[in-house]
Amino acid sequence: MSIYEQAPATSVSSLVADLLKGGRELRPAQVEMALQVGRAIAEGVHLIEEAGTGTGKTMGYLVPILRSGKTAIISTGNKALQDQIFLKDVPFLQAHLMPFGATLVKGVGNYVCRDRLYETGKDLRVFDWYPDFGRLVDLVNDGHRSFSGDFESLDFVIPTELRQRINGDRDACAWSKCDFFDQCYVRKMRDTAQSAQVVIVNHTLLMLDAATEGAILPQCDLLVIDEAHHIVNEATNAFTASVRPTQLASLLQLHAVKERTPETLYNEIGQLAADVWLRVEQMPFGTASKVPFREPMPEALTLANRLVDLVDALRMARPANQTEKESALYDKLLKRVQNLTSALELVFAVQTEGKYVHYVERLLTGEQRVPKFQVCAAPLDVAPFLKEKVFDRWPTVVMASATLATVGTAHAGGNFAYFRKQVGLSQADYPTVIERILPLTFDYKTHALLYIPRNLPEPVYGTGPHVEQYTQAIATEMEKLVTASRGRAFLLFSSGRMLDEVYARIAPTLPFPVLSQRDEMSRAELIRRFRTEPGSVLFGLKSFWEGVDIAGDALSLVVIDKLPFTPTDEPIHEARINLMKARNENWFGGYVLPQVILQLKQGVGRLLRTPHDYGVMALLDTRLVKKGYGREVLNALPPATRVTQIAEVERFFVERSRS
Repeated sequence: MSIYEQAPATSVSSLVADLLKGGRELRPAQVEMALQVGRAIAEGVHLIEEAGTGTGKTMGYLVPILRSGKTAIISTGNKALQDQIFLKDVPFLQAHLMPFGATLVKGVGNYVCRDRLYETGKDLRVFDWYPDFGRLVDLVNDGHRSFSGDFESLDFVIPTELRQRINGDRDACAWSKCDFFDQCYVRKMRDTAQSAQVVIVNHTLLMLDAATEGAILPQCDLLVIDEAHHIVNEATNAFTASVRPTQLASLLQLHAVKERTPETLYNEIGQLAADVWLRVEQMPFGTASKVPFREPMPEALTLANRLVDLVDALRMARPANQTEKESALYDKLLKRVQNLTSALELVFAVQTEGKYVHYVERLLTGEQRVPKFQVCAAPLDVAPFLKEKVFDRWPTVVMASATLATVGTAHAGGNFAYFRKQVGLSQADYPTVIERILPLTFDYKTHALLYIPRNLPEPVYGTGPHVEQYTQAIATEMEKLVTASRGRAFLLFSSGRMLDEVYARIAPTLPFPVLSQRDEMSRAELIRRFRTEPGSVLFGLKSFWEGVDIAGDALSLVVIDKLPFTPTDEPIHEARINLMKARNENWFGGYVLPQVILQLKQGVGRLLRTPHDYGVMALLDTRLVKKGYGREVLNALPPATRVTQIAEVERFFVERSRS
């Protein structure tokens, strides 16, 4: 039964009228989405919706929320969508539907701290070192100009090293005891959020709020998780304990720590910290960026014990006659040391079998590729966290994304079994959850081809002649495809090594502008150049598989080298697989394959962005037709016309160029 038949006619007609205001076109999938959101709000239940590209998800959930009079937190996966909702969609609805309050909430580090700005300005050399520092001070002090304190709202850029000295910092915030509390940008932002009907945040802040028992965001009537396919990774990051050298170094540089710690204890902590990071740097990384460790590190646990002694020493040496601000900041210092102690114990004791995976990460930064290290303990399963902190807390949670459904081995067609298991929405605990896969907005059958060649070798790994032959075959096929499309292509790779190899083979001879994610350009600059330089070909990695919106003729071909299986040596991935194996669970069909399907759907989703777009999705992995799981993957992809011969791709582009 259609949702139109389930809903009262008056409800449908009024909702359609609202969605059409301001000259918007009618999108049946958007109407269905809005009706389902309205139903979830009315019944007080959770909702999972897969809404493909072009549905108009934001209007699909905002209109029924506004009509209900409920307050809502809208959480997004990236800044681009945050800005689109706040700067484009909200003003449109305020103008054409109804007036309502809305605010954009970011983490405290995104805002100028007036107290830290004042303290930094006491050193007059800062005005010479950073010419824009004076401009910022003038702006903050100008009572006639509207400034939210958000660094990104400035029309000039504050250097990173200066921003870190003057931005909001939870460890250095006296909050209500601060002399600038009445003028505090973070306080004003939170006050505005308390009275707004719509509060827009990102997943990182949402998970931080969940981890702190709702201490950051206002309590609203419902929660919308847009781009919900990111929420498991964001929850994993939020509940991961990590220790970095800079945390210890910055702590030891604090004036209060230097002045009030016994010299012997201070020196011992510094030496232990140096010993710990020397051990970390000597771990056998090879070419990997992350390596697991399974044995406790004695030096780190000794360091944790000395930090317990440091807390005691700081308490004993607490200054007398502190002001309220000084007392609040001193309490923050003690809490900071205690938190660091707890993180050290959790990360380095390795006593969490079955709950956390412990690993060391090496990040290569800057032009010199200087290594930076952090040691982490990441939760193996975030479902219990999400169940308790999100789904049990909110009466209605709307989860929407273009990629949530996968094809299960026991079901024909798409289903949300994988997603529900990952986030803790079991059928037994939440039997009333509404599930909906909305109809596609675009005509993939007419406007797109899905090209899967059968004559290519299967992916191979390592070194040797077979790898060379495979790489050359992929490079040759990509060159043929790019020639057929006259550029206008994303060539997407599962590894940097493969990107570099193919780039070296075909980029020098391509008669089109060539861009590579390996170039020293930001992602935003690469996208800008791709849009403005006709016929461009972009060689990209995983970050270009999603969140990139290139509408129109500029993008007509998306090529993916192979199925995006996560490397088996990635510590969290490996540990989750091992845990499922120990439980005799279907680790491949229940965990690995759904991840591949969702990532692949994101990658091919770059192609059609408007009803007038056309193009070819090319998947150069013959396992799609040779392996038993290939059919499951293909059934989850958009229903484009499938072809296996390059001549059919060439004919498609020739015919389109004539129309």
